[in-house]
Amino acid sequence: MSGAELSVEVHQQKFLAEGDTAMHAILTVTARGGPDRPPTDAAEVLLVDCSTSMRHPHTKIEEAKRAAAAAIDVLPDGVLFAVVRCTETATAVYPRDDHLVAASDETRRAARREVAHLAAYGGTAMGRWLDRARSLFSGHADAVCHAILLTDGENRSETREALAGALDSCEGLFICDARGIGDGWVPDELAEIVKVLRGGADSVVEDRKLTADFQELIGAALTKVLPEVRLRIGTMGYSSLRFVKQVRPHEYDLTDRCRPAGDGEVVLSLGSFSGSESRDYHLCVDLDPELEPVHDQDRQLASVGFEPMPGARANGPVAVVGQWTHDPVQPTLVHPKVLRYTEQAELGEAITAGGDALAAGRTEDTERAWGTAARLAAEQGNEEILGRLRRVVDILDAGTGRVRLRPDPSLSAVLNVLISRVSRIGSAPAPDPPTADSPASGPPVTCPKCRKLSPAGARFCQACRVPLDEVTA
Repeated sequence: MSGAELSVEVHQQKFLAEGDTAMHAILTVTARGGPDRPPTDAAEVLLVDCSTSMRHPHTKIEEAKRAAAAAIDVLPDGVLFAVVRCTETATAVYPRDDHLVAASDETRRAARREVAHLAAYGGTAMGRWLDRARSLFSGHADAVCHAILLTDGENRSETREALAGALDSCEGLFICDARGIGDGWVPDELAEIVKVLRGGADSVVEDRKLTADFQELIGAALTKVLPEVRLRIGTMGYSSLRFVKQVRPHEYDLTDRCRPAGDGEVVLSLGSFSGSESRDYHLCVDLDPELEPVHDQDRQLASVGFEPMPGARANGPVAVVGQWTHDPVQPTLVHPKVLRYTEQAELGEAITAGGDALAAGRTEDTERAWGTAARLAAEQGNEEILGRLRRVVDILDAGTGRVRLRPDPSLSAVLNVLISRVSRIGSAPAPDPPTADSPASGPPVTCPKCRKLSPAGARFCQACRVPLDEVTA
């Protein structure tokens, strides 16, 4: 391939009523093509939790060793790699000095031997694990660097500040996917790790499935051809950035990861991309309430483009615009992509609220929150989330959100539900709805309950969620 092509598209409902002071838009960032990268331009580090808790049950450490060996087996010749034994320290077990080694029949065989001898004893200090990965990746700035972090426990052997400092020093240098196994890990810790290192987190409910999961992660990492893509977001003198969130394939708020670039602009690292990949980001800008509306013509509210990248061509910058109108209908409509990810965020909030209520022993609140999650997942066609919820509640009626908490949900099943917010499947989109550029035919639909308007073709009222399938305008 001669080079990568990067593009950013803006999806928004641009119309504003007088008094509106916010504009929401979905940014779709797509990479196509890319350089023919030799295997030596890929690097992989396996961070395997070997703390004492990995002994209980014994299947955890055994499956972890089996998964690490399987991941090593699928590394193509030439890929640089290392395996780290992770406790309150981080010790490279293969190779034993502080460098990466190229995969070959000989090095894969030697690494599997070392993995087979891993023993579980010690504490948990994930910041030190990540620092060791950073050290191993140093000197390979042009490579696509990726780490897999497996843990079954809480980060108790170091402070929160130490983990945060390690994450700051690793950001932009490599991507990290995290996996929780067993029932002692903390979803918030893994979520923060993958947010800063632009990876994905999930849990393994059945230990025996860890091997296939590791192989899939390695396979996905080897498709990456662009080590780092950076987005530049600019605002005007009368607008300011409220937030920017990645909403597909993983969901996390990246507002605090934006770095000032002067004159109302920030730069945001999006991590590495494959040669055929698309991601969505939810952008919101606030407008100065004193801004004088200019009717019936577009006004730029923000700009979005790419930082220059060697060997890549990019469009942009593109504009996020607003247009004030006297039309009473247009400002009430929400762009379908914005609506989809707003609903997705509601699902994530309901999942989190249910977990908080369960931890506090409030059964009714748990059922209410996870009932809402079941209803939203059913509306969105998210069968994966419904499947996870069924491990912890009996879904009596998904349409109305009526559920009953199971008498003995396992903690690992609860964690599997909670981590879904930042897993790839937790934010899997439904097929694209009609967009503002190709709207569904017909006039807006009036809700029979709240009388608010929704776009033609909407299945549910945007305001109160009443089904609109049989409503006619």
